[in-house]
Parts: sequence; structure tokens; C-alpha cells
Amino acid sequence: MTSQDRKNLKLGAKRQVLDHFKFYLLLSILWLALYWVGAEINDRHIGWVTEAMTGNLHLTEYAGPFSFAGLLMLVGAVLHAGTMLTMIDVDRGTVQLDQPVQRSLRVFENGRYFLGWLFIAIWSTVFIFLWTCLLVVPGIIKTLSYSQAFYLYRDAYDQGHPITALEAITRSRQVMDGNKAFLFIMNLSFILWFFLGGLFWGLPSLFVMPYYDLSMAKFYNQLVGVAQREPEAD
Repeated sequence: MTSQDRKNLKLGAKRQVLDHFKFYLLLSILWLALYWVGAEINDRHIGWVTEAMTGNLHLTEYAGPFSFAGLLMLVGAVLHAGTMLTMIDVDRGTVQLDQPVQRSLRVFENGRYFLGWLFIAIWSTVFIFLWTCLLVVPGIIKTLSYSQAFYLYRDAYDQGHPITALEAITRSRQVMDGNKAFLFIMNLSFILWFFLGGLFWGLPSLFVMPYYDLSMAKFYNQLVGVAQREPEAD
């Protein structure tokens, strides 16, 4: 994929979100709200670090809020995965632009999806942590390598050829071979958008995150499309 492909993916995503903003907003609003609330709880109780350094920390005071914040963000992550599946299918033209809130719950509605997401998240986190222990750069590279695992897992299951979480991670690593730099630069191109969201209390994220997620969904669809065509070209 080329830099022109990156521009086309982003331009197509931006136009689609602007044309159907209500759908994409409602599709993303639940996971965005959970992340925002979880982050607020963490921010309000981040003082435990200072207190721990001064010897005034009372663990029982902070364990509850941090556990609740973590739970909110975990549920938000699962909803985010469901949002991404919907965007991938919308880009493929296999689902309609309707029932956005219900579609964001897709991972919860299918036990195999949820278990796949859970085990892929666990294994990916372990592998990325181990690579990051060596150096930061290998950790970033592996994060990019494993980034498509859940979507590949879902596609394999829907096509009647289910795979394990580890197999999905391996397939992601394979299809991302030669495409990691493309995705890295694509992520960097959203830095100013993310900065804008942080500058205005997250409000711009109501547009930025659907725009970013749909761009990533289009990237995945193009990625697997290219991977499927490559054997035919040999």
C-alpha cells in the first residue's frame, strides 16, 4: 500500500462519517463514555502515587475506585471491538446503517466473539509486554503486528473455519508483514486530531474517534483484500 492509499482511506472515512454522523456517533458513544468516565475516576484518584511516596497511602481508600475504573474501561474496550466489527461490515456493504447502539454490543451478543477477543487481548498483552521489556521499539512493532488479530479471528469464524487466539495473532503478524510502517504512519497522521480532543475535554473525540476507527476498518478491509489477491498473482 502507498501513501496515496492512506490518503484515500482517510478521505473516504471522513466523508462517510460526515455524511452519516448520527449513526457513527451513536455507534461509538457507549465505549467513548465508558472510557471517559473511567479516565475521570483514575484522574481524581491519581493522588495515591504522591501519597505512596510520602507514606500516607491507604490502599482500601483507592482500591474501589481503581477497580471500578478498570472495569469501565474493560467494558469500553469490548464495546470498541464491537464498534470496529460493525465498521468493517459497513465498509463491506454487508450491514445497514441502522441500530447503531445495538450493533456496538456485537461482541457481547456472541460468546465466541467475546472469548476470542478476551484471549487475543491477554496473549497480545503478554507478548507485547515481553518485547517491551527488551526495548520500546520492539514493543511498538509487535503492537502493530498483532493489531488485526481479532478481526481475522472473527472473519475466520464467520466463514466456518474457526481459529484459535494464537493462530489469529500469527495470521495478523503474517498479513502485517510489510505493512507495519504504513499503519504506523497512518496512526501518526491522527496525532493532531487526538491532541485537539485532549485540548477540549474530549468533545472533538465524538467525531475524531469514529473517523479514526472507520479509517482503520478500511485499512483492514484493504489489507485482507490484498492478502487474498497475492497468491493469485504468483
